[in-house]
Amino acid sequence: MRRLWPMPFAWVALVWSALAGSGLRAGAAEPVLRALATPVTADWAGLPLRQAAARLTAAGGVAVVIDRRLDPDTPLSLHASAEPLERVLARVADTARAEVAAYAGHVRLVPRGGAGPLAAADRLRHQELGRLARAPSARVRTPAAWSWPDGAVPAELVAAAAAEAGITIEGLEQLPHDHFPGAGLPKLSLADRLDLVLAHFDRRVEWQPQPRRPDEKPAFALVALPHDAAAAPTAPRQPPPRRPAPPPDAASTYTLTVAAPLDELLTTLARRLGLTLALDRAALARAGVAPAEIVRLELEDASRERLLDAICRPRGLAWRIEAGTLSVSAAGR
Repeated sequence: MRRLWPMPFAWVALVWSALAGSGLRAGAAEPVLRALATPVTADWAGLPLRQAAARLTAAGGVAVVIDRRLDPDTPLSLHASAEPLERVLARVADTARAEVAAYAGHVRLVPRGGAGPLAAADRLRHQELGRLARAPSARVRTPAAWSWPDGAVPAELVAAAAAEAGITIEGLEQLPHDHFPGAGLPKLSLADRLDLVLAHFDRRVEWQPQPRRPDEKPAFALVALPHDAAAAPTAPRQPPPRRPAPPPDAASTYTLTVAAPLDELLTTLARRLGLTLALDRAALARAGVAPAEIVRLELEDASRERLLDAICRPRGLAWRIEAGTLSVSAAGR
């Protein structure tokens, strides 16, 4: 049986445990540094990256966030006996072709070269917040829990969190349209919460108020992460390329829980099946089916045929597999 669960939106994986809320103060770096010294014992053989992140979250008591540009299904084989969490994370990052960034109230696994800009952004944030006037500073630093359902749009999440704190964020149109899986986060400051989301897109909030009338809410601008020159001179060691896993055979069964746009789901599924997707968007439009329509589905031990039928048939779509291509069109086309 092959598990395709959970299938995240655009490969975003936010991994938290109940321990993440205990002993953590919003905006404090010290608890994260202490967590990195926590001894970890592990014995993994082919464990997906997202499950490894969940286990390390529980072991260290601090959230481990997988950047949206990393594949959360990267298999990990690792043995550790009472090794510091920091060292285990470094070994995990090496396999995932990533690096570790201890950032604000959480730890991130990011693509190589991404930790330097995050560290520079963190320094800027602390400087800017230190110069912020008392009233807006209190709004930005006040901790609060945060949760959202499957399919949440990042720009809308940021806008809603800012509005709840009585401020506005300008420039959210810079964020590409994306969908996040559902998440429930412990209490973090608004600055920490926004950083957690925006770092997926190499963006940050510049905590310098924009000119506004006295009767308007304080406004802050979305800007790109700073370039960290100190991180540039040496290129990271590249591991040998990993052989791709052989495509599954037609007799495999699948377990899937998903809530994702139709076109993204089909693209991801085709790749998992070792196929190329041919999606007839014109036929879908004529049938009144939007490629961005959210598909919500739960299946256990389903055949490939049952899986594709469950996605396509309720929408009046037909599928076929020929010569390594998964073709999806409106029924009767």
